[in-house]
Amino acid sequence: MEILKGTQTIKKGTLKAIIEFVFDDYIIYVFQGSLSKYDIIIKYRKDGKRIRTPKHIHWAVDVLMKMQGNDALTRKYLEVIQKCWETCAPLPDNTFETIRDLILDGEKEIKIECFKPLNSYGEYDVEFLYVLMELLAIQEKTNRPDAYMFGNIITELLNIDRDIFKIMSTAGFNGRK
Repeated sequence: MEILKGTQTIKKGTLKAIIEFVFDDYIIYVFQGSLSKYDIIIKYRKDGKRIRTPKHIHWAVDVLMKMQGNDALTRKYLEVIQKCWETCAPLPDNTFETIRDLILDGEKEIKIECFKPLNSYGEYDVEFLYVLMELLAIQEKTNRPDAYMFGNIITELLNIDRDIFKIMSTAGFNGRK
């Protein structure tokens, strides 16, 4: 992964990315949001195609595919992500440095390299998935410290008797207007 100062713009060139995370096939962009002072908007692009807004359902489906390929390692990965969710706090600011350090420190702490075998399953590689999930979790907590949707999805994915319909229903909820 390469981390760059933002150059991408959206909203007819009026909003410039704060930071960009460049992977082999994807780029994640982080923009200033409007829901709170330090709100962030997360977008991504695959292979030069149009920019999309990631949804919880995207990563949830990818995790389910990884579980089909290697359930034990995916559960360990999810447990680490769940711990990140439980300990993450609202952003103190949304500068390039703060977001960069949050991601780099998190990758070291969770030992992202241990989970690379999961790249054989699903659409996203584990580093992309970690960055996306961490940003979505921080976005949720920054705008609403009592947020729960991200955590609920992870908890349900970790259930032995997981309910696929409940996961998809929760992950498909769109709280943004």
